[in-house]
Amino acid sequence: MKLKKGRFAKWEGREYELASYQRMYYLATEDPDAQKNGFRPQGGKSGKYIREVSLKELENAYEIVPYAIYESHRFFLEGLTPEGKAVLITNDPFVQKKLPLKPYGRHEFIMEIPCENVHIAEDRVPILGFGEEGR
Repeated sequence: MKLKKGRFAKWEGREYELASYQRMYYLATEDPDAQKNGFRPQGGKSGKYIREVSLKELENAYEIVPYAIYESHRFFLEGLTPEGKAVLITNDPFVQKKLPLKPYGRHEFIMEIPCENVHIAEDRVPILGFGEEGR
């Protein structure tokens, strides 16, 4: 299972990772066929291709924030371990009394649970002036 998180954009009906640098926006992909659509190899990153775009060209832009539900509690999903466990984080001190959480940072708690024991979902938060369904 691959965890999707970060900024993404829809362009010409496809979803791409979205990056920005000095008010310039770039779509990123690992698909070499994208070179037919103006993508170029990203310097220093083998197998990664980028394409500069303007906001007007995008159909939608959003940030994907993954989360997990475990024992009826919602957790931030930090990532997945190579062993197939979900790394869950919460700042709810009441959950600490119910589940075997460990301290993590300031006022946060962490635990690792096998992925098959949690419900993993995501929130899509519109960014860059886009709404739920794009512009």
